[in-house]
Amino acid sequence: RGVAMIAGTVSAPGKAFLCGEYAVLSGAPAIVAAVNRRVVARWTGLPGESEPLPREALATIADAGDDFGELPFHLSFDTRRLYQGPNKLGLGSSAAVAAASAGAIAVLRGLDLGAREVRDRVFAAALRGHSAVASQGSGGDVAAATYGGYLSVRRRSGELLVKPIAPPSSFVYTLIWTGESARTSDLLAPVNRLKTRAPGIHDRCMSALSQCATEFSRAFCSDDGHAIIGTAREYNACMSALGVAAQAPIVTAKLRRVTQWAEWHGGAAKPCGAGGGDLAVAFFLDRSAADDFTAVCENDGLAHLKVDWGAEGVVTHAAASRVPA
Repeated sequence: RGVAMIAGTVSAPGKAFLCGEYAVLSGAPAIVAAVNRRVVARWTGLPGESEPLPREALATIADAGDDFGELPFHLSFDTRRLYQGPNKLGLGSSAAVAAASAGAIAVLRGLDLGAREVRDRVFAAALRGHSAVASQGSGGDVAAATYGGYLSVRRRSGELLVKPIAPPSSFVYTLIWTGESARTSDLLAPVNRLKTRAPGIHDRCMSALSQCATEFSRAFCSDDGHAIIGTAREYNACMSALGVAAQAPIVTAKLRRVTQWAEWHGGAAKPCGAGGGDLAVAFFLDRSAADDFTAVCENDGLAHLKVDWGAEGVVTHAAASRVPA
């Protein structure tokens, strides 16, 4: 049988951390949302000799093969929507590749990605595959790529607990691209060194982040816009303090400007992810304030990254259908 007769295209969304970076590694809750910039995976009968598979895809395929069976076809990927030219945007492209890989294997075997049991197997395989190349990550990005929507994620006894949540009813989030890519591992390394070099300072920083993450999660789930903005401002300050203590550029000069502009417009902003560049996420109570803030950022040469929030998780598409953006 031709591969198009077995399975169509599979895609998985990117993600945006709204709050909980770093703290989630210590057991605090993080809020993460799927966004509609997607990695697309397609089966082909010919190996992609000119385009080697990403490492996270190879690891996921090797792991998922034990669960779903050996693969008679080659898997190719389109990750362009999660890049700006050669630069990663910070939307979790590696996690989306892992989720799309595991989802494509499941669909190839005739399994329904809409079934919770199948989705859970896809998540487990994608998480193991992604961890093989990003062992220090929280797994929240893999959860968003697999399940989609808005999620509360929390680590307990080595397990990642994932809970779907509803977003606030009237609130505006905005993503600003700094133009600078950052590697999470490069930022986690000095934070880990801080834990060894000055455990007391490290623990105080993580305790402040964890408390603030818990407050943000509570405000987000209770639809308290003013508390969301207040705790987002505080979380940014805590991330900045961690960066100073660890001698890591978590809140860069560009990110500091974005946070100041957000406050001038009545909102709050913080790094969206580990920091060091990539994205900032800003929070506002009304659209007009968000639009004015965005205009100021764009006037300074920073890009407004347009996304739809709460995107669908890993999903299959008919072979001839159009894959959503």
